[in-house]
Amino acid sequence: MNKGAWQIAVLFAGGALGGTYLGGYEWLRFFAYFGSWGTIGAALVSIALGWLGYTALIVCHRSGIRSLHELFLHWFGEAIGPSLSVLSHLFLLAYAGVITGQYAAQLADGAAALLYVLLPVLIAVVCLRKSWSWVLPGLAIFLVLGSLVYGSIFIEQHHVPIPSLGYQMNLNWLVHAVLYTGLHFLLCLALTIPFASTVESPQPIRLGIGAGSLFFFLVLLTGQAVLLSYWHDVLASEVPVKLILTQLLPIGGWLHTILALVHGGVVIAALVLALASPIAERHDLHLLPLIAVMLFYLALCALLPLVLTWSVSAIVSGTTYCGLCLIICYIWKRQLS
Repeated sequence: MNKGAWQIAVLFAGGALGGTYLGGYEWLRFFAYFGSWGTIGAALVSIALGWLGYTALIVCHRSGIRSLHELFLHWFGEAIGPSLSVLSHLFLLAYAGVITGQYAAQLADGAAALLYVLLPVLIAVVCLRKSWSWVLPGLAIFLVLGSLVYGSIFIEQHHVPIPSLGYQMNLNWLVHAVLYTGLHFLLCLALTIPFASTVESPQPIRLGIGAGSLFFFLVLLTGQAVLLSYWHDVLASEVPVKLILTQLLPIGGWLHTILALVHGGVVIAALVLALASPIAERHDLHLLPLIAVMLFYLALCALLPLVLTWSVSAIVSGTTYCGLCLIICYIWKRQLS
């Protein structure tokens, strides 16, 4: 696998997993709650993200699209494309902020929660000083560490219960699978388009998306098995993986907190850099002030969950609908072509 394919694979897997996958709460809500139907949903999400990501990046490569903004212009036109692009950029940064704040609120209260908000932002600042030369290896390292965490927990299980298909036999699992796909498709595109436009041929895109989606599926499937194994313990938990690690290791809670906070900072750095660099290049702006503005906005959004709990669902929903709009428009254009 060449350098371009490796970069795309790391960023695609990072976007598909998200910034809080080490916590396990997102997977608990979107997949584990629905038992075996959730497992089917996880498989469908992996296939959908892989196919949509590959075909969309091929379009970007062939059309010379170098950023998420240019993709919105290409698919939605000059009339509404710029407005949707700005809205999506604001929602993506706000999403990164509120999930950081939500996780901080889940870990602690009061001043300690503020510290847990500040730490990922500071880690992002450190990574951004070295640009992609630190961000990409850092993201790759935490993808491997996260897979090892889930794999180690999974190995400890002698039996993984498989719920009957009669449990949760409704379409809620499919709705949640579609919503997860919309949200993470937007994240994956924001992270990977700048790199897909630089490769010389479609081959690195094919290899990168294939490796990234396979890695995502294996980690997600392992996480689903872990959550089902500890179902009665984690059902009502907001930090299920931390709870499991606390049961298995004396320092499991602290280990999880450190890994999750540092990983969150690396993902913030990757997202900010992927969004800021094309804007700075397009408008001939200095990159550092633009990054500083984005980080300030993100940090303000991270404080919202500490005072307005409903802000998380509002911003996550808005980001998800932006991603679903992209998917619907893309499928519609494919049908017309």
